Amino acid sequence: MELLILAWGIYFFFHSFMANEAVKRQTGKITGLSNRAYRIVYNLFNFAALAFLLLYLYRIPSAVFYQTTTFFIAFGTLVSLAGSIIMFLSVKNYDLNAFFGFREETMMPLQIRGLNKYVRHPLYSGTIILALGFCIALPYTKCWLLLALMILYIFIGMQFEEKKLVACYGDAYRNYQKKVKRLIPHIL
Repeated sequence: MELLILAWGIYFFFHSFMANEAVKRQTGKITGLSNRAYRIVYNLFNFAALAFLLLYLYRIPSAVFYQTTTFFIAFGTLVSLAGSIIMFLSVKNYDLNAFFGFREETMMPLQIRGLNKYVRHPLYSGTIILALGFCIALPYTKCWLLLALMILYIFIGMQFEEKKLVACYGDAYRNYQKKVKRLIPHIL
């Protein structure tokens, strides 16, 4: 389990480190990569590393918290499906071609419609709900451990992301923060 924690910690670190604007600029200077090319490499790296880590997670043995039943499998599947739908609806507000590097990124207006009317980070909410559903259906200790690490990473990452959004959108984002919760409508 220690290796699993270390591997996910390294992944989360590099995921954030490589997304840092200063790192992007410096890497561009050293390698000559354009912003678009960097974005494509960044996404390919993250996809490959995530696939490897999920395969590793699947292959390592783990104790279970409770004996799963058809009910838990069905309920967990529904929760995961709900998380997937939230994630899908979340990305509809964004320019995915620019996000994946297929088109040059431009300054987008502050997104306060769709699910962003209810929470500031609906993609993170959906991700947590999706992972929670997997944990309910497959109650392995390793899955619950990953969920805990993911939630910790998301909360740390949100702090940095919110600072970047305040720097980008100023008072408009500060006012949005006062009106809309981060992950759970009216609660958190």
